[in-house]
Amino acid sequence: MATVLLVSHGTHGDVWPMIHLGAGLRGRGHDVTLLTHAPYAEPVRRAGLGYVPIDTPEEYAAYLEDARRILLDRVGSPSPPDLLAHYRRTNLFGQLRLEIETLRELAVPGQTVLVGRHTSGLSTLIAAELLGLPVAWAAMTPAQHLLLPVTEHLHRTALAGPIDQLRAEFGLAPVDDWTAWLGSADLQLGLWPRWFDAAGDPTPDRVAKVGFLLDAEAADPASPVDPAPLPPEVAEALAGEVRPVLVAGSSGQMLLHDFYAASVPAALDAGRTVLLVTPYRELLPATLPTGVHWFRWLPYREVMPRVAVVVHHGGTGTIAQCLAAGVPQLVLAHSFDQPDTGARLRRLGVGEWLPSTQWDPPRAAALMRRLLDERGYRDRAVRLRAAVGTTSVDQAARRIEALLTPIGAATH
Repeated sequence: MATVLLVSHGTHGDVWPMIHLGAGLRGRGHDVTLLTHAPYAEPVRRAGLGYVPIDTPEEYAAYLEDARRILLDRVGSPSPPDLLAHYRRTNLFGQLRLEIETLRELAVPGQTVLVGRHTSGLSTLIAAELLGLPVAWAAMTPAQHLLLPVTEHLHRTALAGPIDQLRAEFGLAPVDDWTAWLGSADLQLGLWPRWFDAAGDPTPDRVAKVGFLLDAEAADPASPVDPAPLPPEVAEALAGEVRPVLVAGSSGQMLLHDFYAASVPAALDAGRTVLLVTPYRELLPATLPTGVHWFRWLPYREVMPRVAVVVHHGGTGTIAQCLAAGVPQLVLAHSFDQPDTGARLRRLGVGEWLPSTQWDPPRAAALMRRLLDERGYRDRAVRLRAAVGTTSVDQAARRIEALLTPIGAATH
């Protein structure tokens, strides 16, 4: 049995794959602990994993709000974000120190592997260097690798000083080559399949593309422990002859108000009932139009296969769920990686996308009508559904175990 310490940051699309991976590793006989945000305590423990909070609920909310403010400021701007200010406002350097100290405390010499979310999991690289442990980085999207030159530039120019100061606290020398250090993990996991990688600019060969980490048995990420029956208006809409449109808001507050201002009219213009899901009612108008039904949560596994189109922001978690459901997608993309994932869906013939600078109801409505009127989108989505495998967690776990051979081999 090995000790596996996971670290993840972000929202559902970043944390839930790590929970699924941790559950898979635990099922293979390993002792697994996940360091992540406070709101994920219950699902982490429900998966049978050890849990260490890296923040409080209030700190996590402040982190999301600050990230959202950065995105709002950057819409249509070529300027990079002020990453140093973001780190300081949200005490991410303090959080980084806490993670390193926790990893050092929990690690068992010679029997531990560290796994961090790509880009943000700096604590795993530092702790691996400090303790002489193997480390894996798990990327949620191909863009995390394609944007590495930008990541390296931002870290070298904005974050190097405070990070080197933190490294010195643990007796480590400054980073002298940021490109090499950011790529220094012993294993680079890509949490998407090879055919998705081939639908755009390819990531390096050394990235192990294991597939989307979907848990076929678990409930949807945001689901309560004892899910209630479908609300009557949802059941009625799904039973009708004309399929509704699902507008799936992000689990974070990072979506812009314009996302809803473009997506909802586009669906209504096509004569469709709208099932609108977001936990943040404050991002929506006080009064919703007729035909729009708002919910904090819906069981996507049950609802997605029965809708006409899913409109979302382009997170890989939602993309994977849509592909598994065989439903066409309209991506209103913002942020760093989402334009890339939206473009890959278009090349696969299962979706369309718009950048945030073009979010307006007429453009969104035109793409919505195309997705609804051209049967090929749904046919291709249904055919591709079979390619979304259920063995991805096992493949990822085996790769991680290989870092600790003969421990992994001896366990199985």
